[in-house]
Amino acid sequence: MTSFGWKRKIGASVQKTASSKFKTSTGVADSNDGDDDEVNEFLGMGEIDWLELSRVKKKSKVLQLEDNLAKSTRLKQEGTTLAEAERYWEAIKRWDEAIDLTPDDATIFEMKAQALMELCEVFPAVQTAEKAVSLDPRWWIAHQTLGRALLGLGEIQLAIRTFSKAIHLNPTEEELWLEDLKWAMDLKKQNEEKQIEIDSINSDSEKENIAEKENDSVHLTKQTTSIRAR
Repeated sequence: MTSFGWKRKIGASVQKTASSKFKTSTGVADSNDGDDDEVNEFLGMGEIDWLELSRVKKKSKVLQLEDNLAKSTRLKQEGTTLAEAERYWEAIKRWDEAIDLTPDDATIFEMKAQALMELCEVFPAVQTAEKAVSLDPRWWIAHQTLGRALLGLGEIQLAIRTFSKAIHLNPTEEELWLEDLKWAMDLKKQNEEKQIEIDSINSDSEKENIAEKENDSVHLTKQTTSIRAR
């Protein structure tokens, strides 16, 4: 199966300089200190404009959310770089930190699932890919990664069903047809042929056992007849 790149999973909008650009354009780096000064100024006055104070606090929360997004974007990119260098555990650590900041980002869970598969951590990979699917059910890549994790777990029929969902969401993606689904169908066929072979061997063995029992029975009958004749 042809592996697919980590960068493609994140999207072209995620660049190494995304964090710095975000801070420059929004002023996040210096905004929190400014907000604290504003709040302190209000609290130090004899009369407090509660409406204005509420506006300042709301602004601070919005900037905090934006700051979390910027940090998550940076951590996600760092994890991608580490994964490309095959430093998967370190990549997973970065992505876990990013998940703490942006727990609804399906792309982080999907990349983490890929890394877990590379580490042969199959069951955690399935769980992580399922989380990505639950966060973004219409994202075909999440279904593709879940299908691959299910194959690693030996759940061929479930994998086929999952790849079929991915194809339904993106029917023009040849990789899904020619690699993923074909791979799963080939494995299913091999398993079925192997099962037929096993059943045939078991059947032949059973026939041999029956034949041996019949021979033993005939031999015992002859012995009994011979003894009676004497």
